[in-house]
Amino acid sequence: MPADAVEVTFPTTDGIHLVGWFFASTAPANGITVLLLHGNEGVLPDYIPEVQLLQTLGFNMLLFNYRGFGKSDGTTLGEATLDLDGAAALRYLTKKRGIDPKSIALLGVSLGSAVAADLATSSPCRAVALVGAFASAKRQATELQAWFGKPWLPEFLLDFLSSPFDTVGKISRANCPVLVIHGENDLVVPFEHAQAIHDAVRQPKRLIVVPGAGHGRPVSDGGRYLVELAQFFIDGR
Repeated sequence: MPADAVEVTFPTTDGIHLVGWFFASTAPANGITVLLLHGNEGVLPDYIPEVQLLQTLGFNMLLFNYRGFGKSDGTTLGEATLDLDGAAALRYLTKKRGIDPKSIALLGVSLGSAVAADLATSSPCRAVALVGAFASAKRQATELQAWFGKPWLPEFLLDFLSSPFDTVGKISRANCPVLVIHGENDLVVPFEHAQAIHDAVRQPKRLIVVPGAGHGRPVSDGGRYLVELAQFFIDGR
């Protein structure tokens, strides 16, 4: 665990205990807390570069593992349990730490974008950013099957087929400004997904395409996209 992190635990409504790290800003606080919803890999240390930059810009941050990831109890069974876990993390911030939900920005990466979209429709929020998001599980599955030319899917998608993961449908009802970030060369989730999500969102909204970047967290621009993300969280545009 990073030296400046505080390990936190909190329960879900169905009795699962989740574990995360809370980071305080290392610069004068801007009053915004970022709740990060990780992707399928779920390795929290991978997100430390993002945390460190956002800390220097005045943000507090909460990273946590879904059930069955890292030190969190239980087993992820699909969209329903992921949404319960996201709601538990948000509840920890609002109830345990007394943070106004309108000062909480949601940052979803890949799979975590679907969780962030769900939270953005069920609670007030400062802003939401979806990074490497897929429009829906059905669309992703259909396109992958067409790509490989046979009814075969990567293991990480098999469990999703019983859940719609309708990011497009949910994010259209978001209670806050929406930022969509996608890698130009994403071969896992084609850019058309990002465009479909952006088209479905009400204003204020923004779409950032990171040149040369692949799936998930863009690294080809050296993290410069985070500066734009931070500004969106502050200004809402």
